[in-house]
Amino acid sequence: MQLLPLFLLAATSAAQTPQSPLLSGDVDACHNACAALQTALGDRVFYDSNSPLEGFRDEYYSAFQREVVPACVVTPLSAADVSEAVNVIRDHQCIFATKSGGHTMFPGASNAPGGITLDLKMLNRIEVNVESETAGVGTGNRWKDVYKVLEPLNVTVVGGRDSNVGVGGFVLGGEYFVAWTLGGISFVSRRYGWALDNVRNFEVVLANGSLTNVNQQSSPDLYFALRGGGNNFGIVTRFDLEMHPQGQVWGGQNIWLFDHADMSSRRSALGLTPSRFSWTLNWFLQKASTGVLKVACRLGYCTTIDKMFEVFLDVVRVDQVDPYAQLYMSLGYAAQVNAYIAFSALIYSKPEEHPEVFSKFHAIKNVYSTNRFGNLTDMYDELNGWNEGGFRQEWAAITVQPNKDLLMRFFEVYMQEIELVKEVNGLIPSMVIQPINKDEIRNFGKNGGNCLGFEDDEGPYLQIVVSSAFRWTDAADDQAMHTAGKNFIDRCTALAKEMDLLHPYIYQNYANASQDVFAGYGEKNRKKLKGIQDKYDPEGVFSKLQPGYFKV
Repeated sequence: MQLLPLFLLAATSAAQTPQSPLLSGDVDACHNACAALQTALGDRVFYDSNSPLEGFRDEYYSAFQREVVPACVVTPLSAADVSEAVNVIRDHQCIFATKSGGHTMFPGASNAPGGITLDLKMLNRIEVNVESETAGVGTGNRWKDVYKVLEPLNVTVVGGRDSNVGVGGFVLGGEYFVAWTLGGISFVSRRYGWALDNVRNFEVVLANGSLTNVNQQSSPDLYFALRGGGNNFGIVTRFDLEMHPQGQVWGGQNIWLFDHADMSSRRSALGLTPSRFSWTLNWFLQKASTGVLKVACRLGYCTTIDKMFEVFLDVVRVDQVDPYAQLYMSLGYAAQVNAYIAFSALIYSKPEEHPEVFSKFHAIKNVYSTNRFGNLTDMYDELNGWNEGGFRQEWAAITVQPNKDLLMRFFEVYMQEIELVKEVNGLIPSMVIQPINKDEIRNFGKNGGNCLGFEDDEGPYLQIVVSSAFRWTDAADDQAMHTAGKNFIDRCTALAKEMDLLHPYIYQNYANASQDVFAGYGEKNRKKLKGIQDKYDPEGVFSKLQPGYFKV
């Protein structure tokens, strides 16, 4: 068995990958663990590039995760296989990571450098229980597979807005989907809460290798911890999700152009000068595009950033009384054509055309819209089409109270930071804003409550997210892009503090590896989570041997 060359490659990969975890696998310990797993699980363990590992890497959304080289990959076929893997990993003290859909941006989160990666994609059973109104969903599913089964029954579950995201990580904390629950905002969250609030029961492999069912009756403390506690308490192999009636919806994706004269004035006020003349195709393309943009503005197809924030915040406040309305907005810069744009998904979860709650958005002339009647799967698949994988990514998130002046200052910071990297190859930078509504926060108290740290009477809030649109192509630009992302979120955080509008919560699904997610849950909840962790994992299997994600 020729494992050492691969282990050396894994160690080299870990050292060269930007943002890689501080820990990588001990060569001897992980070599022995992989050998023991192959003895126990046979062809469910893979080592070299001639195996299915090539396809395995392509399943990761971020290029950073694809570049991580594990010592071996295990693809369990059952919860019993996961239990066996946990026992071997614990006994050999090899680091590991767990992958459901592999949507996290930063390296090591769900792929272990020089360690063991548990790829749970084969845990993909879906069992509908009409009597209990639940769907038993294996953690290895992607949401498109779940919706395909449920839609003919006119029911849904609170799941991912991108149909290709994995079930596990989304439920436990968000959209990177490994086998734990981070949170999970859905297009029906106003009515039913986040994904973590709609899990009736978790099937979990604990640190001692035992398989148990965790719910509010059997283990209320662990049930509380799993609802937002990330990967710190066990590996969830199945979620029993509450089903809800759901028919057709109305909505789609919409794009607006920002007025060229207004943006030029704002750039000038910030000291941002126009691009200098150069004999390049990009320069001539930008100039031609500017001419087209000016014509579009004269024809009424442009709006201002001031107007977009005004409308967005009006809807956020008004839609507090309409639980069927869900939206988010992304502000972007198209470097090749030198244009600023706004992008918004407007979803109304019942079949009502042009609902009143979105009327102010509809009053602004857009340049692109897919608004129509359809089912939720149509909307989820459409969003997936906008989120191509394989790029280098920088995400981060903060939460603030809705305030127009604050958002305007955030956008100025965005313009300044993007100006420094606008020549980066393949750059798509955006500032994503999505509300956390009062309805969602009230649902946080369901089934005994989750551990996110919100009070029932709070909200609405806005998450300001440097999300998947902060993406680029070349490794040579990594440092510049990481710096731009960090500067943006740090400056926005300082502004929100200065205006007394910052909330401590950080949405785990979109957080940067450098952010302290659990500090935002409040000291009381963090202390409670640490106590639960000590009870169920006294040896620190999921805290010490699984170093790649946020730790309590």
